[in-house]
Amino acid sequence: MRTGTLGDHVRHRQSALVHAVQPSVWRSSVSTFDMSRAGVAAPIRVSIAVGIVLVVSGLLGSRDVAGFAALGAVTSAFCRPDPYRVRVGRLGVLGIGIVTAVGIGAALGLTDASITVQIATISILGGCAALLVGTLRMAGPGAIIFVFAATGSMGFVDSASDLRRTVIATVIGTVCGAVASLAPWLLRGTWSRIRPTQLRPITDNTPVQYESLWTILTRRPRHELVANSLRIVVAMAASAAIATAAGLSHPMWAAMGAIAAMQGVSYHVTVQRGVQRLLGNVGGAIIAVVLLGLGINYWGAVLVIVICQLAAEITAPVNYAVASVAVTPMALLLTGLSADLPPSAALDRVMDTLIGVAVGIVVAALTITAPDVGRLRQPAKVST
Repeated sequence: MRTGTLGDHVRHRQSALVHAVQPSVWRSSVSTFDMSRAGVAAPIRVSIAVGIVLVVSGLLGSRDVAGFAALGAVTSAFCRPDPYRVRVGRLGVLGIGIVTAVGIGAALGLTDASITVQIATISILGGCAALLVGTLRMAGPGAIIFVFAATGSMGFVDSASDLRRTVIATVIGTVCGAVASLAPWLLRGTWSRIRPTQLRPITDNTPVQYESLWTILTRRPRHELVANSLRIVVAMAASAAIATAAGLSHPMWAAMGAIAAMQGVSYHVTVQRGVQRLLGNVGGAIIAVVLLGLGINYWGAVLVIVICQLAAEITAPVNYAVASVAVTPMALLLTGLSADLPPSAALDRVMDTLIGVAVGIVVAALTITAPDVGRLRQPAKVST
């Protein structure tokens, strides 16, 4: 197989960068809506799980760690297409991963690690999370949840007591999320035991044979997943470093912008998600400025978070740009539960996202594969 000349490689990367700024690509990223992919039942379960942990945290006087419980509950947004019996193990892996991410971030906060160590650690965590999610082929919000959890705990934990409370809140949240995800199966199974003649339990009678988690996790991961994870590490580190040099207050938000754009393996998906993430953040930032400026109390924030969560879950399969409009104020309000955020934080979010998306696209263009080069020559197919 011919690898091409140096000139061919340069032209391919130039073409990739030009592709990223074409108006047609930007238009297609925001104008396509696949309403057939919208659902309601699963988004409602996710929103209920998030709402329950936020309400209980507020009633128990643990409002400062409520955001971590909510992040744990977001595990219910993963693995929707999977049969329930398969979903159980994957949700367990997700829960362990998110709790571990919180612990890693907490360790950075407790040790008062330098910004260089923070960037390196969080970037490696993001790459590992992307590899895990890709290996298990888990549909859902993606590896960015792990990075968000680690970044949040890094900024919150100052003592061993903070660490303990944060981890406990995250564990409780992940359990609630898993129960919410499995609720139809659990309830139907319980009812079938009470009234066995009236209702049959849900079964996953399918000809598809699913491999065990142990088999999947111990197998050598696919080359393209490893390569994409390495690209994510580089893009996250570069984004956070640039944001730090620019004097932005939350440089890890730039790293999250990079990983959000690069969760798709193909270059076209990276560009599309990057454009959608950026434009959605701009719209969401406007909403966030208003909300943060109003200074709503805890219960008002809980209501807005649950509404935004529901909107994001319904629209994410339809169009990621629309979902990002809801995700931005929700993420800022969740962060604000443990640390007061001024309205200017919304502008920081947009600037950080711009850096992360731009760096992510550049890194993806510089490392574009031959199959992706071929796809760029074909008519664009928009996926949301």
